[in-house]
Amino acid sequence: MADIPAGYQSMRKLIARQAMQFGGNTYIHAIDQDKNLSYQDLFQLGNRMAQFFQDRGIGANDRILMLSDNSVEFVAIFLGVQRYGATIATANVEMNRQHLAEIIRALDPKLILVEDGLGFEDLRRQSSDYDWMSIGEWRAEGGSTEFFGSIENYSADADIAEVCGPGDIAVIFYTSGTEAKPKGVLQTHLNVWANYDASADCVELGPGDRMLDCRSYTWLSSQNMSLGGPLMRGATVYMAKRFSRRRYFEWVAKYEIHIAIAVPAILNILMTEPGDIHGRRLPHLRFLMTSSAPMLPDQWAEFEKTYGMRVCQSYGCSEGGLMCSHRGRDRKIGTVGPPLKYQMLRILGADGSEMPEGQPGEITVSGPQTSYAYLEPDGRVELLPAAGHRTGDLGIRGAGGHITVVGRLKDQIIRGGVNISPTEIDNILARHADIIDAAAVGVPDEIYGEEVVAYVVARQAGTLSVATVIAHCGQYLAPFKTPKEIYFIDEIPKNARGKLDRDVLAGAWKRENA
Repeated sequence: MADIPAGYQSMRKLIARQAMQFGGNTYIHAIDQDKNLSYQDLFQLGNRMAQFFQDRGIGANDRILMLSDNSVEFVAIFLGVQRYGATIATANVEMNRQHLAEIIRALDPKLILVEDGLGFEDLRRQSSDYDWMSIGEWRAEGGSTEFFGSIENYSADADIAEVCGPGDIAVIFYTSGTEAKPKGVLQTHLNVWANYDASADCVELGPGDRMLDCRSYTWLSSQNMSLGGPLMRGATVYMAKRFSRRRYFEWVAKYEIHIAIAVPAILNILMTEPGDIHGRRLPHLRFLMTSSAPMLPDQWAEFEKTYGMRVCQSYGCSEGGLMCSHRGRDRKIGTVGPPLKYQMLRILGADGSEMPEGQPGEITVSGPQTSYAYLEPDGRVELLPAAGHRTGDLGIRGAGGHITVVGRLKDQIIRGGVNISPTEIDNILARHADIIDAAAVGVPDEIYGEEVVAYVVARQAGTLSVATVIAHCGQYLAPFKTPKEIYFIDEIPKNARGKLDRDVLAGAWKRENA
């Protein structure tokens, strides 16, 4: 286990401390439910859950699976299980739906808590050997139902000790699966605490700050940035179940949001049909924080110019947690900011040596926030390398320690023995005023091994020609990097997390040119 940083606290002690300090202040406001969960509510619900789990004989590293959408109940259970010291497992109910029976077998949970109305009746019958409970509704005034009703008679003030230590497993979450099957990723209580503390530090959260997030809280990024970070600092989170283009800035204005969380796909939607809003009408908004996929620099600059709002980029992965981020005041367009507190981030060459500033290499991360292990589909636990997780991302360390992600190792185009970053070509294509999205890929070539082609989404159909796009690239790129073919399409394929999926484009090219 990694060295324990000074200041580490168990989730039980953290929640008790925040309840003492912030009491009735709102921790989470669920916009769709119009319901608040205060710091005091969180403390009391955690105490009740702890007694309930204790009575059921649940201990450290025993797994409780929760199948639920964003809600106050989701948040209370997610943190309540950690407060007791057992392991909370989450899986996105839509993206992982076809794999849930396999996930349940791998987890072998002591308890499955499920939100009614999500269509899991058949799954419950198939997995009837496991202990299932409906989550029900928490009502602050009493009269809660299902799981929340079953804990209501326990003492709200019985602050029993946690059953875990820092090295026990706190959270298991499932990836969206850029691979055939989603992976379970295990985090210890120490991993979780370090991620939460670093997330709060990177955006300089303070008591009373207000954040908005409409992403799924089954994802590590949301758990760290919008649950853990605010909890560490006494801030308030406004949580929506889904993104709404019409209501997004209404929420920012109504709740006087300081930091709004988004993904590049959301910002692209907002740019496609710009609304009648400007940053000068939202003086409380410090910045929009985007993550999950890199933003093209020209699109980033155009968004800031159009909306008059600062955009900050963060960068992380399931294995490494949140690794880099801007703080807001020091954002540098095109970068993902410097490494976070606790992160030991290295840029390594092919021989494993550290690359100097300005030279690309594979981003490798280690430290107390790095996840502990994978949970394989057969239930085996595969430890992550103690020497650090090699992300597969290519990065460059620049001035002030800011990291620029320049692509994926597997996406590199090798033309005539020369490595070409497709991200560089994407950025050049995005500079053209009539291109709203684009992606370069490498395709087989008899002479050079691979050749560069590009897929382009035009702002208006029929306004661009192949020759025009190639000529535009030729102004900024060396001839060997300039795409040899341009294909116009309606939409660039993205995976479930909104990340560009070059494999789909490469596969489409092969089918069309077979």
